[in-house]
Amino acid sequence: MDARNSPPCSVNRTGAGLHIGIAASSLAPTAPNPDTPAASVAQERRITGTHVYSFAKCAHLAALDLHLPRSERRAPHPWEEFAAKRGRDFEDDYVAKLDAVQPEYPERDFEAGAAATRELLARGVELVHQAVLHRDDRLGLPDLLRRREGRSDLGEHHYEVLDVKTSGQTRGDQILQVVFYTQLLAELQGRMPAEGAIILKDGREERFAIADYEAACDEVVAELRRLRDEPGRSRPFLQMACSTCYHDQRCLPQLRERGDLSLVHGMSHGARAILEQSGCTSVEDLATFHPDGPRARGNLDATLVRRLRRSAQVTLLGKPLVEARPRAERLDRAALVHLLTDPYADRVLAFGLLHPASEDGEFSFALPESHSDEWRAFRELTAGLPQRTPLLHFGEALHRWHEQHAFSREADPSLEARFVDLQKRLKAAAIYPAPVALLADFVRHGLGRDPHRAGHVGAAAMWLDEPDAEERLVRKLHSDLLDLAALKREILDASAGALPEREAQA
Repeated sequence: MDARNSPPCSVNRTGAGLHIGIAASSLAPTAPNPDTPAASVAQERRITGTHVYSFAKCAHLAALDLHLPRSERRAPHPWEEFAAKRGRDFEDDYVAKLDAVQPEYPERDFEAGAAATRELLARGVELVHQAVLHRDDRLGLPDLLRRREGRSDLGEHHYEVLDVKTSGQTRGDQILQVVFYTQLLAELQGRMPAEGAIILKDGREERFAIADYEAACDEVVAELRRLRDEPGRSRPFLQMACSTCYHDQRCLPQLRERGDLSLVHGMSHGARAILEQSGCTSVEDLATFHPDGPRARGNLDATLVRRLRRSAQVTLLGKPLVEARPRAERLDRAALVHLLTDPYADRVLAFGLLHPASEDGEFSFALPESHSDEWRAFRELTAGLPQRTPLLHFGEALHRWHEQHAFSREADPSLEARFVDLQKRLKAAAIYPAPVALLADFVRHGLGRDPHRAGHVGAAAMWLDEPDAEERLVRKLHSDLLDLAALKREILDASAGALPEREAQA
């Protein structure tokens, strides 16, 4: 098993097809990036399934992985290693129940591993675990190969690829990885399998037609080769996934030092490329960018250019600019609801409530003992609220959880109607000094606070193994709720009560 807002390569699964979009601003063959290491002359780097997987997230991540040794990555945070171990354990447990054979070969001798794999496939074993597929400059280590009936160069049978993942549903990057392995397998056995499959964390097997995704995979592999041969071809772009990337300590300082346009709230890859072609190459340039006519602004929409210019000014200012929305709904009598989850286990670990939705509101919480206890815990926590009290929350997690549970219960439909997602409202109520998406982004750039002062949200599941688990969960819940209350006061309430821009300027 090898191993965020307009990514350099967007992978969108639509119907039976997969669309790959490679942004020009992240791949710049004519402008070498001096911070991308030169390729090794001694040995051409192989294209692996991990590179395909990484490219779908960020082209620059794939480029760095192609040219940097693993020692150049930052060490994983404890919660990242915890999640990675869970993934490894899940694969080991799943495969242990199968009668799978693993090729034996000296460590990292992939030529020997490929030969051992060919021997197993020729023998017709039912399942091969961690096969080695090595052709020219490509290397694949799929989780499982499964024998199917149908003639190939191996005899009266052939194989297909299965990959084991800990996600609840398939993603485009996972599909591309399986297709990459399948293409290598097809060259070995002289037959392209009709389908591939991904094993999800609940044991379900999701199958898909390889032919639907071959062209997309070919495009990715071709671009990976160009990235390998032209080290300066890629550039970083600040996006949501940067906060969890093991190269963040390399890319983020570079972006800040250059005043890169991706640091601006609302910037896209396409807009960055057009602005740079128009001579606007930094945040400071953008803050004073007043083009004369459509051609001078690269035919970008004039309203977009004005908004990006204001965003650049806010970036230089270093604090959010609240925008007047006098017709915005006041939420003075609302309550704040927050939850901490374990995505891998599909569990809510803790519910928190702050009522009224202010920093001096009364805090209460519930810690469900199991998945089956979650509904009761939530209902009891919110039962004491006055009817029709709006329930403010951040993001889709609460709504999605309630929808899943309410479907199998006699849920009051009026409760869901009281949910108010603050994420969209906060994003629309102000211009922030940096791109914002997650709660941590809003806290850091909207309040100037450390969003992780009570711990990282990704560590919540890890805390369950600690003797002070309850204390940590409660402290994190309360901290997040206080941050949400402060964001409501300083951004939403200020926006609803702010003067229109013209009056404020006067």
